[in-house]
Amino acid sequence: MFDNVLETVAIDSNTVTLNIPKKDFLFMYGNYNRDSAQNYVDNYFREKGKDGIPFVSEITVDEFSHTVKISIEVNYNRDFKLDQFETPDALNENRNYF
Repeated sequence: MFDNVLETVAIDSNTVTLNIPKKDFLFMYGNYNRDSAQNYVDNYFREKGKDGIPFVSEITVDEFSHTVKISIEVNYNRDFKLDQFETPDALNENRNYF
């Protein structure tokens, strides 16, 4: 879901930019608006285990490159760290069937 995302982090700033293929974004959300962009960014930060609270500041669509560009301001003022998203691995669990 987040494999084709190009993340750009501004040095000495709380600004992050995500460039997402337009077809991938539309497949999940169907439209471009601030709510869908915020939901995408929240899920991206959760799955990647990133710290901070992201707030979408701008969303633009580049028809020439077929990408959705989401500009984010990240608030790092908090006392806890997010845990990285973990997918359960049912194949490697030690189970006793007998």
